[in-house]
Amino acid sequence: MRLEHRQLRAFLLIAELGSVGRAAKELHLTQPALSRLIREFERSCGVVLFERYPLGMRLTEAGQSLVPFARSILHDIARAEETLGVLSGAGKGVVRVGAIAGVARQILPNAVKSLLDRNLDIQVYLLEGSGGELASALADGSIDIAIAHDDLADEEVSKVRGTRYFDCCSVVCSTEHPLAKKAQCSLDDVLGAQWVLSRPEATPRKLLQELVHKAGRTMPSATVETTSPSAVAAFVRRTHLLGWLPRSLYADEEEAGQICALDVPQLALLRRYFIYRRRRGVLSPAAAAFLNDFKMVAEE
Repeated sequence: MRLEHRQLRAFLLIAELGSVGRAAKELHLTQPALSRLIREFERSCGVVLFERYPLGMRLTEAGQSLVPFARSILHDIARAEETLGVLSGAGKGVVRVGAIAGVARQILPNAVKSLLDRNLDIQVYLLEGSGGELASALADGSIDIAIAHDDLADEEVSKVRGTRYFDCCSVVCSTEHPLAKKAQCSLDDVLGAQWVLSRPEATPRKLLQELVHKAGRTMPSATVETTSPSAVAAFVRRTHLLGWLPRSLYADEEEAGQICALDVPQLALLRRYFIYRRRRGVLSPAAAAFLNDFKMVAEE
């Protein structure tokens, strides 16, 4: 059996789109030509990869088993081509990084600066997203490295050892807020105030809710709800709304004297960040260099 690049790409595209017709359009092939290609691929594999229906196609058990390997093979081919292009002088080293908002804002710029200071000719693509989004992107090869909390539950990804980066989540407010003048705030002080909160399904909201319930209290109602962590910092800075954020998301505003953390021990949480990579495959030289610099910058 031989696995060919063209066949694997066609196989994955049909698997994703569920239709030979739509996949043929993407590949600029006729539908009969793509159907023949897939039948030849199935004969080569010795198994049926798709169940055929009048309105589409669905992966068989064998087809589902092949998907992660096909993605891994195509990912490695693409990265190998990029690496050879760099070595031949025909391209730049490319690093595809996924990160949650706080890391993307506070640490990644320093890691990239470290690479640029060494005159490395690289190009960085950044995907900012939740843990689940990053796990999916890492598994399908859209990114090489992900930085997130310890919640990437996916069999296709694994942790990179030796990372020790922590971030403290706290109740925060504008330095003009009346509570900013108190040395320590009670739960009554903060839970009775107005808040800007992430959406109920978002991890920060869930974590805050756990802390509030652990303290035997009820969550405050949200005056403003948002899907954007950066928007929480903006509302806190410009209004008298309280928020709950990791320090990495308000460090610049704190340094500028615009936002401060309130001392509310019951609602403070230390979170650890981890670096993840795909379990299968090889990191390109550019991605390996980035990973090394990121680890140094994060630990500092």
